[in-house]
Amino acid sequence: MENRIKIGDFVKLTGSTLKTVRYYHKIGLLPKPERTASGYRLYGPGELNRMRLIKHLKSLGLDLKRIKEILGGVNNNATLQEVLQLLRSELTLDKKNIEERIEKIDKMLNQGTVHLDQDSFESPTFQKMAAILGADQIDKYAQTCPEIYNQHQKLYGILDDFQWSEHYQNSFRILAEFWKKHPEQYEIALDYAARCARLASLSEDDPEIEQLARETAEFYKSIGLLDEFGEFDTQYAPLNSLRNKMIVDNLTPARKKFEQLYQQYLYPESDKQPGGKTRTKFK
Repeated sequence: MENRIKIGDFVKLTGSTLKTVRYYHKIGLLPKPERTASGYRLYGPGELNRMRLIKHLKSLGLDLKRIKEILGGVNNNATLQEVLQLLRSELTLDKKNIEERIEKIDKMLNQGTVHLDQDSFESPTFQKMAAILGADQIDKYAQTCPEIYNQHQKLYGILDDFQWSEHYQNSFRILAEFWKKHPEQYEIALDYAARCARLASLSEDDPEIEQLARETAEFYKSIGLLDEFGEFDTQYAPLNSLRNKMIVDNLTPARKKFEQLYQQYLYPESDKQPGGKTRTKFK
């Protein structure tokens, strides 16, 4: 037939192989060609242009699956210009995402050497709480007790890495909104946090730990913050226990002792509610 060549010549012209061409037919990347009366496959300008376009896209680093998605099937008559415009838009978006990732990595590198098991990634939950509190309150937090500030970022990061429950996310929001509405109590809470940070240099047997745990528990009881959280069903108890264990594991011995005593003073056994419910243990 006029302007048609057999598969052997098509393979030579396109610098391909018989196996490759047959595979392209099989996956629908190349249309099925016309055949002679004796069954020989015949290829013309359409198939050659299609093959040319496939080779161009492969040279840009695309795999066959992506090439087929871009070309849209064997009957797609898109021009190379149209395909390249689409590809450029996609790569521009990829470039933006890569630049943002590089910027984030550079920021972490500038913080110094950090082990993989340490948390250096920004916590979305912490960022949400910061947005509620406002820049001034967050700056005051960071300046008043930088150790606790950095530790809380790490601990919130641990929580963000798992799907605990909506209960915990609501707790974070309630906490931030409470401090926003009660700046005077927030100032006192920061003072307690600063005192708590200084426990790191103490022995876990130091009596100051118990004294501070008792005072802190009494403070949180007195301001009504605990009532904001209400109650949660016992279905959360295993998660709550596991969450607390992960948090405590990241503390110094003196801080661990403080947290243990603080929870005891804040939620003595008499606080257990009828019906198998207990109040949220959140600080």
